[in-house]
Amino acid sequence: MHCKVPYLGNVRVTFSDIKMPKVPFNGSYEVDLFSKSEYFPYGMKINELSFDRKNLSFGSGARYGYNGTHEQDREMNADGNYLSFGNFGYDTRVAMRRNQEPLRAKYPHLSGYSAFGSNPIMYKDIDGNEPVNYFSTIFGETTKLKKTQWFSILGVYDNTTFNSAAVYSTTHLRADAYQSVYQRNAYYGWVQGQADAKGYNSKWFGAAQLVTGFRGVGGTEFPDNGYVSSVNVDKFLQGGNKYLFANNMKNAKDLLSDGKLSSNFIDANGKNQSFEGLTGMTLDYKMVEFEQSKVQEYINSYKGNDLKEIMNGVNELMNGVMPSPDVKDVIKNTFRDKFDFSKYGDRVKLGQELVRKAHNDN
Repeated sequence: MHCKVPYLGNVRVTFSDIKMPKVPFNGSYEVDLFSKSEYFPYGMKINELSFDRKNLSFGSGARYGYNGTHEQDREMNADGNYLSFGNFGYDTRVAMRRNQEPLRAKYPHLSGYSAFGSNPIMYKDIDGNEPVNYFSTIFGETTKLKKTQWFSILGVYDNTTFNSAAVYSTTHLRADAYQSVYQRNAYYGWVQGQADAKGYNSKWFGAAQLVTGFRGVGGTEFPDNGYVSSVNVDKFLQGGNKYLFANNMKNAKDLLSDGKLSSNFIDANGKNQSFEGLTGMTLDYKMVEFEQSKVQEYINSYKGNDLKEIMNGVNELMNGVMPSPDVKDVIKNTFRDKFDFSKYGDRVKLGQELVRKAHNDN
């Protein structure tokens, strides 16, 4: 009887259920090991051993490599780090295919030369036609999801189902499908990836993802018992993130249709503003004004009597421990005095500098 140890992609062990007494015998037993293979996450071997029963010795040279289903092509690469997947050859040392994914048009956010959906923990790729997500192997292909839902495990999202849900939610403006800052942050990243793949010169959603990440608004969802920020500050920032999201999804829908926006809005200073005819960084600057005008609406609609205390708390975060290094650098280089979240002008200036940096970095 042979047993194979289940794994997440980097260790494979084959052994029998025979008790092998240690020599000299001291009352304990060893594993009857047939083979052991260890891999880096994308399949390059760390080491490999297989037991030669004929010569009663261990050596290297197992026929099948990474994931146990893909034949090692030792003619192409003697060390066994080149695998044959049927429809493509895969070099584990550089984590890339030798030919492009035949279904690459279906996954514009991924490189055509990527394998396993660029996520070997979440996917397997049996024949090179299309990655199969981890959940299908557990629950089967009949697993039913609502059109707004996706698979995730330990905070890692399945690209295929997340992409499908994001397309549907954007088309039908289902902002309610994203219930946390973390989920909205992932959506912003998805939108930016789609915009980049379409060749639209807009970086606003990438900047939004940066601001809403763990070193930003997303960090307020981490339970710290008020050690970093008060519960009221956390709730205020989370509420603002939710308040803005539906408007940002509407902009995402319009942007991804043709790279432009065409609506009007009244800014926080009472001036009529328009997106008409704007593209690139000019469009992104106007999107910052739009969002921060919505932020001002949210602030003005706040019902509590501790708004001043909350604004002070947000400022302590923004000028202290919260921002990512990129945001921290922009605040340091842009504001002579400290950044003041309560001021519309400061928020617009910060947002536009982040957008400008995103364009210059790309």
